[in-house]
Amino acid sequence: MQDIGRMEDIARAAGVTRATVYAHFPGKAEIVDALVARVYGVMGEAYTEMAALPRWTRAGIRAWLDEAAAPAALRSLGEGRVRYVEAHERYVAMLVGPPERWRGVDPAEARRRALMAVLQTESFFAAWIAVELPLETANPLRLLADSLCHLVAPAVENDSAGGS
Repeated sequence: MQDIGRMEDIARAAGVTRATVYAHFPGKAEIVDALVARVYGVMGEAYTEMAALPRWTRAGIRAWLDEAAAPAALRSLGEGRVRYVEAHERYVAMLVGPPERWRGVDPAEARRRALMAVLQTESFFAAWIAVELPLETANPLRLLADSLCHLVAPAVENDSAGGS
């Protein structure tokens, strides 16, 4: 995990004094825990709303996404948000970099597909490796590979091996 800075830096970024930060949080770990709780709280509410949809239709799920993407809590992460976006831009650039791989594909479409592949991969690894969440499949990497191949289908070459 990347160092989040000194408490003085955190206080300055928040526009408060170090004493104010310590009045609310004993240390940096508790700040991270509070941020994680905030993000998962917002996401929990969003998934609760999706689960409550009477029927899952393309239009209904799109409307849910429009609503779920709206909370200010998801857009108020400051410098962390900037670093997150910059990192993902680098990952996407790596995946769309070789133009011959995406021949005949609109560059904007290639970027969207690459971004979805990055997000799918990072979500998978967060669940499977970081927190050791068990996946109910005999071969979780095959499942991830299938998902990634679907996302980046225009750039995938046929092979006879198929992978395991």
